[in-house]
Amino acid sequence: MSRELRIGIFVGTAVVILAAFIFVVGDMSVLFKKKGYAVTALFDSAEGLEKRAVVKMSGVAVGFIDDIRLERRKARITLTLYPGVEIPKDSKATTAMLGLLGEKYLDIIPGDSKENIGPGGELAGETSVGIERIGGLLASVGTEVRDAGGAIKEMLGPQTRENLNRALENLAAVSTGLKDLLGRNEGDIREAVRGARGAFQNLDKKAEEVASGLRDTIALLKDVAAENRDNLKINLEKIKDVLGKMEESLKLLNASLEKVGRGEGTLGRIIHDPELYTKAEQTLDDVRSAAKPFTSLRGRLDLRADYFGRSALLRASVLGGLWFTPRLFVDTGLVRDPWETAFKFSLTGGYRFGNFVSRAGLIESEFGLGLDYRALGEALSLSAEGFDFNRPDGAHFRVYSRFSPAKHLYVVAGVDDFSLAARREFFFGLGLELR
Repeated sequence: MSRELRIGIFVGTAVVILAAFIFVVGDMSVLFKKKGYAVTALFDSAEGLEKRAVVKMSGVAVGFIDDIRLERRKARITLTLYPGVEIPKDSKATTAMLGLLGEKYLDIIPGDSKENIGPGGELAGETSVGIERIGGLLASVGTEVRDAGGAIKEMLGPQTRENLNRALENLAAVSTGLKDLLGRNEGDIREAVRGARGAFQNLDKKAEEVASGLRDTIALLKDVAAENRDNLKINLEKIKDVLGKMEESLKLLNASLEKVGRGEGTLGRIIHDPELYTKAEQTLDDVRSAAKPFTSLRGRLDLRADYFGRSALLRASVLGGLWFTPRLFVDTGLVRDPWETAFKFSLTGGYRFGNFVSRAGLIESEFGLGLDYRALGEALSLSAEGFDFNRPDGAHFRVYSRFSPAKHLYVVAGVDDFSLAARREFFFGLGLELR
């Protein structure tokens, strides 16, 4: 083996060993620097940061990243700061980048505190918005814009465009007709304007005449009042005499009331008679017994809205009820039918036996029957009802449940017209009940 070959092998081996050493160790400059002190910072994300990345403050390198680890879904970064570097305690650490496509480093924004952070301290971490996140946000915005465009395109389908064209054509036709009408009746319109102007002028003159007449009338009233001043004095004296007589009458009435209070006279004896008082008490008891059924009346008012999922329609209703006894009641209500865009009337009477309540009468303007089951102390009810029995497709049946999580609030869920597959639809709603 020649001397040149041995030298080449030696140099190549040394280069390979040096490259491997650099690859394993990383930045060798760290090995030759004095060990500083360590602080930590907590970030939501350490994306783009690597170990040995430089740490800067005010554009000057003050340390390097020694360790990055996951701590409760956040990134805990350990910084090694060079000896002699003083960092205010209220400083903040944030991620930065050299240029648009450069490597990331950690930048410390110095605070105003006079106290410096010591070994083992923790800096507040703030994750900056990087190019990657901006790109993700732009992609998300692009997706939403594309979806919105698709929705607008679906809304502006052939039928919609045709309707818009018809509307524009009708508007143009109306504009043309209005223009022709004004052209044909231009003379009449001008005459009407002249007539209106003349009418306003005449009205102004009439108003002036009426004002002048009022002024004359007021002057005349003043003269009449001056001429009848003596008569007014006489009338005031008569009023004074009448007041005096009223005072005497009040004194007599007061004296009579005092006699009644002492039990004198016919009225006084009647009031102070115990037997008469007993009869009056019995009469009041009879009146109370007769009015008892009416005092047990209870009323309620419901405001309710139901949403039908397949039709995407909202049905609103106002319901009221009157309970004559704890078992007998009458319900009435007004329901807006979103399919027919009309209001329908309900009036049913019912009777309660145990936990079951039966109903019969008009349900949405058609004869119907209903049955309710109450549970959980009136908080939960299960209901079934049928109406419109003469409908060509068959009767309209509905089942639903109602639950009251609060005193005046309740939720409803059920199936409407469940006997016909073409009309079957799930619904849910929210209501407010006042008793």
